[in-house]
Amino acid sequence: MPQNRTPKNAPKLLGKVVISATIKAVTGLRIGAATSGLEIGGVDQPVLRDPVTEKPYIPGSSLKGKLRSLLTKAYGRPLQQLVRTPVEIWIHWCEDENDYQNCCICPTFGQFPSGPGQRRYDFVTPTRLIVRDAKLLDELEVTDEDGNVRRLRWQDVETDLPYTEVKMEVALDIITAASNPRQMERVPAGALFGGDDLLLFSVFDRLEQNGKVVIDPDRERERLRAVFLAMRLLEDDYLGASGTRGYGKIKFQDITVKWRPIDFYRDPQKHPEVELWKPECGDLSELLKKFDEVFSEASWGKWSNKVHAQTTQA
Repeated sequence: MPQNRTPKNAPKLLGKVVISATIKAVTGLRIGAATSGLEIGGVDQPVLRDPVTEKPYIPGSSLKGKLRSLLTKAYGRPLQQLVRTPVEIWIHWCEDENDYQNCCICPTFGQFPSGPGQRRYDFVTPTRLIVRDAKLLDELEVTDEDGNVRRLRWQDVETDLPYTEVKMEVALDIITAASNPRQMERVPAGALFGGDDLLLFSVFDRLEQNGKVVIDPDRERERLRAVFLAMRLLEDDYLGASGTRGYGKIKFQDITVKWRPIDFYRDPQKHPEVELWKPECGDLSELLKKFDEVFSEASWGKWSNKVHAQTTQA
């Protein structure tokens, strides 16, 4: 006989905050692919490529994982062991309901519904953040000797391999000076990735279970702020491999933020999306500075009340 459980209310989706951006490789970028064997004329460390177009891309998993890692460090959250073998992997996840409700990481980036020993975390709510793969765009952005920024098409740029350069690196024995050269493939500086709907943040209405507030719109606002904070931290960190050796510096450009209410998906003509931030408004630093103005409690509450009223009437 199945155990009797108290019925739960499903979280009510109010809409999605949609973030579009271009990711510029300020320095050479390398997100590696597994090698299945040696190829004639191949490099030792190839980059990840789309199997259809053979263009390099930034996986959503790599971007999301890096953002989560940076936030974990920024907030100093405790770590738990996720994987024991063959390599130990430690990440943060909440084991306590109160911690989870006040956490900007686990509800945003996701948490397993069960832990060690099949312990169930019944307090886990839907993951808020979706991160898409960022595709390589058709143009590069380069700065000439006079400091002028200009766009070039890939067919006008000479590279060692299609869309990539090969960088020779040498490991030297500090005693004998014996060398161990290796070829590292990376996407050159100036490459642009991204597109529309790069990140999507789901906003849920206030939800109570057994007299407890499970989802609070004001906490959702702080979790969205944390996403932009993680993006800004990444600009001063690195993405991909060999970041401490000059690789992987990136910048988010042409940032657009839109609000798509749930009714937008039913009838976009009658309920259009709302543009909250345009590229000309500024970069991530400016967005974080004006976050409370753009995502004010009043407007955040209006979204919730408006959708709630419409749904009640329906």
